[in-house]
Amino acid sequence: METYSIALYQTEQNHFALNEFEEALRYSTLCYTMRHLQLSGAALQENLQQALQSAMQVCQLAGINSNEHFKPLYVCDSATGTICMDLLMSKKGFSLIMMHLPVNEQTARWLWELVSV
Repeated sequence: METYSIALYQTEQNHFALNEFEEALRYSTLCYTMRHLQLSGAALQENLQQALQSAMQVCQLAGINSNEHFKPLYVCDSATGTICMDLLMSKKGFSLIMMHLPVNEQTARWLWELVSV
């Protein structure tokens, strides 16, 4: 009886393609934006900025790369001809911001939904 063996070949890894894939995978998890929070009326702009800074500080203190959870996004408003910055966030990043917002009726509902998931 003839036997076959599996031969393992080491190929040269393309680190650029691997990094691009990892970046695309990370980007695909960023599904929330600051506009979601603004449009919901959950908090004032000043509160959102403070909550964002606190969320990023949590990442830093925990040794987490905040770039994996918060990514700048530039939005052009063709009606006014202005460019404004938004932020793409992962679910964890979004949750961190929600936890740092002042509690009112709207944020209380959002927090309840977050802990129910």
